[in-house]
Amino acid sequence: MSTYQETTLNTDQYELESLLSDRFVLTWRHMSVVGLVCLLFVLLSFTPLTSHTTWLYAARGEAILSEGQLPTTDVTQSLSQGMSYRETSWLGSIFWAVIARQSLEAVSWATTLLATTSLVLISVTLWQATRNSLLTGLGALWFALFAWSWLGLGSPLLLVLPLWIGLIVLTLRGSTSLSRSVATLALVLLWANLDASVFVGVAFLAIAWLGNSTATLLENNFRWKKLLLDRNFQIAAVTLELSILATLLTPLGIGLWTDVYDSWSLRHVPLDVISMAGLCLLVASVLLGVILRKHQGTLPVAEVLTISILGILSLSMASHVVWFAPLAVLVLIPRVQSALAIAADPVLVPTETREQPEAKPPVLRFAYSLGAVLLCWIAFAISPLSQAVLGGQPRTIGQLFDDATPVAATRYLRENPVDGLVFAPAAWGDLLQSPQGGRADVFATTSMTHLPQQAKYDYNRLNRGESIWQGIADRYAIAAMVIDKQSQTALLETVHAGHENWQVAFEDDLSLILRRSGK
Repeated sequence: MSTYQETTLNTDQYELESLLSDRFVLTWRHMSVVGLVCLLFVLLSFTPLTSHTTWLYAARGEAILSEGQLPTTDVTQSLSQGMSYRETSWLGSIFWAVIARQSLEAVSWATTLLATTSLVLISVTLWQATRNSLLTGLGALWFALFAWSWLGLGSPLLLVLPLWIGLIVLTLRGSTSLSRSVATLALVLLWANLDASVFVGVAFLAIAWLGNSTATLLENNFRWKKLLLDRNFQIAAVTLELSILATLLTPLGIGLWTDVYDSWSLRHVPLDVISMAGLCLLVASVLLGVILRKHQGTLPVAEVLTISILGILSLSMASHVVWFAPLAVLVLIPRVQSALAIAADPVLVPTETREQPEAKPPVLRFAYSLGAVLLCWIAFAISPLSQAVLGGQPRTIGQLFDDATPVAATRYLRENPVDGLVFAPAAWGDLLQSPQGGRADVFATTSMTHLPQQAKYDYNRLNRGESIWQGIADRYAIAAMVIDKQSQTALLETVHAGHENWQVAFEDDLSLILRRSGK
């Protein structure tokens, strides 16, 4: 990394000269942040997969790849045939289908890399905003705790989370410019084809535009002409309009809008405050209070609006925490630094002053830089991702999945296929119906909103373990039942009370499989 340069032609004097820029000189503070990210990377790489919606999207992606067109019915549930269906995540579905074709290990690798990408983006953005290693590390840890349930699970959200982080940075950092607008449009266009949640990003752009416009009006004493002639206002307005139009550049066109509108419901699960995400939301509220109390000068209206609206929505809709988490970290941490006057890290290599134009900078030391590189290599070597480079035994299915996933029942159904409909918990149906889970024809998956109303009603009756369960099973010609012993205790007791024409085919600590006699 260095070279010896001869200073004279007649002596043996040499001078050690660095070839690396001072940007690569890290301190122990930087190495600590790198170590934290490496630790989170290792934890993510060993986080087991679960019966999540990745398998649902992988099955839909397989249908798209095999048929060469978007499906018009939900291919994951045979009972949904005849019900209207639009594939709103076609690109994300294809992605997970291609990954799942490789192996179950590949799904875990992809999940780890996508989650780590979001962590790195958060860390880099915080460092650029604060230049403080401690705040950067705390912000990365806060984000990981805030959104761990999404970081540790493979789903379309992991594909769009980096896009969401990029959209936040482009919208709330610095003045509006043409290059930022082009980048924003590119993110919105890609997001629209990955998942219908793109409307969260569009709503965020609209709220930020409204906040910036309000701030401009206040600065100019509500002179509307001044606002309309403001260049930033004009560029932001055009960007918002083009972003809305970009959501139409999908195979569904306006169908993406209508499907989101039809599926919208105010009945959402509220956030459990006594949880990790709930506690992190409480921390965000405290930090916002500190900022409002201690911050000098005027706060950007756009930041206050977006934080307040998404924070309130997260209380009533727990699923919105995944959108609130990066916004809270990227907005509140730099503002807290400003409000509490927390200094940046000391400058390692001071710039030359006019009084000492010939002064040489101090010798650059790369020990901590090499240490950071070593930590990255150790984290990679420890993680399962190193198998492709260093070799080693792949993980077993039991190690890949968590304890709540019916691994043994899935293996049984794969080795003993059922000719007919299989009733199982909707959360298990995602895995059971997938090529990786045995291609069972399940009654319902987590996409059961696309089932007929009567089928949803009967699923709930079976799930509750009503005494007429055998009559419902006969009506749908159910050939097998997979019962979750932990969440379907009422159904388990009803089945044990009497199950004529049914026989126990498999049982372990987690699940019970009943098969119709002769099936």
